[in-house]
Amino acid sequence: MKVLIPLHGFVRWNGGLDFIRLLVAAIESVSDRGITLTFAIPIDSGANRLLHAGFRQFRKMLAGSLGKSPAGDRDALLQAALELIGNRPAVRCHDSPAGILEAAEISQADVIFPTTIPLGDRDPARIGYLYDFQHRRLPELFSPRIRRKRDKQFLRIAEDSTGIIVNSRTVMREVVEFLGFPASRILTLPFSPYALPDWFDACPEDVQHRHGIRGRYLLVCNHFWKHKDHATALRAFALLRADPANADLGLVMTGDPIDQRDPRHYHRLQDLTRNLGLVEYTRFLGLIPKRDQLALLRGCEALLQPTLFEGGPGGGSVYEAIGLGVPSIVSDIPINLEIDQGAVRFFKAGDENDLAQQVTSVLLQPRSRRHKDEVIALGNANLSRLGNTICDYLHGILDSRAGLRR
Repeated sequence: MKVLIPLHGFVRWNGGLDFIRLLVAAIESVSDRGITLTFAIPIDSGANRLLHAGFRQFRKMLAGSLGKSPAGDRDALLQAALELIGNRPAVRCHDSPAGILEAAEISQADVIFPTTIPLGDRDPARIGYLYDFQHRRLPELFSPRIRRKRDKQFLRIAEDSTGIIVNSRTVMREVVEFLGFPASRILTLPFSPYALPDWFDACPEDVQHRHGIRGRYLLVCNHFWKHKDHATALRAFALLRADPANADLGLVMTGDPIDQRDPRHYHRLQDLTRNLGLVEYTRFLGLIPKRDQLALLRGCEALLQPTLFEGGPGGGSVYEAIGLGVPSIVSDIPINLEIDQGAVRFFKAGDENDLAQQVTSVLLQPRSRRHKDEVIALGNANLSRLGNTICDYLHGILDSRAGLRR
């Protein structure tokens, strides 16, 4: 089976690339299932043509396009996409539904998997990706125009898709509820944390030194968006700092500082940090290279996940923390309770006292750091399980289509 993975939409979103990285790792962990992958990369250019390229040729094309891009963050994300692709085949195409469909034709794809863009009802089979219904569950964070836009886009994806992939049972139920899509055609990914060998390339001590981090620290790896609830983490940290036993404890936070829905949110968090007297002990690092983030995760005492909303259990940072054997303290929102493995403690969402208490319990226990080979082996088992789930689903989708045509 030939699968086209379009990075359209995902390439502008750190979490989106992490999601694609998970799918690729899972599919390639079961190489005997006969699935080959090709990537479609959206490149804005004047020439309306597509090039099928190997790694070196694609690197040259991408480098040329990067030179025309005015946005540094877009450059960084495209570079991350290039690293994700590695030596795999790729098709350069326009950032449009027509571009994806032409890429599918060039690569002779049997299925497009996954897509965040409605593609109409033409061949080949396509699996739409619906990340979450935050605009329905937290409507106060969105303007009426954005809510209508999301509803329209999600409905079009559902209408155009042969199947739909989601990150959780919670979102699966919402797809059925809000869009009337049959549950039998929804792929719900099982919680499958993992770690790859290159996650251990960077030395935690070197990365800590480069970012000015000294001593023990807690880590939050979320974009600075309102629903991620960094404020509760800061208030809990203030309570922890009041204990002399935590005199050497710091708080490190990574992620995009811009919340388009509330551009002042990041500044208010900095104001809160000052008001709590935590400036000296808190590091706002913003977006940092993925390898640095993973190194900091390996070196922390625990990951904090105070989020009030997610599309997948715990979000990407909890996936990575559990994959690396790092203790995680996670808000008890329903979707997070789908986490079924790893060293995880839950706290009452929005309650800084409970969060501080759970962190204290973790800090009182000796931190056992699993060996690289052990965490990779555990992750490989998860990836194989996930890979077989994906392959079974895709083969089932194609078999169903073939049956309908006979």
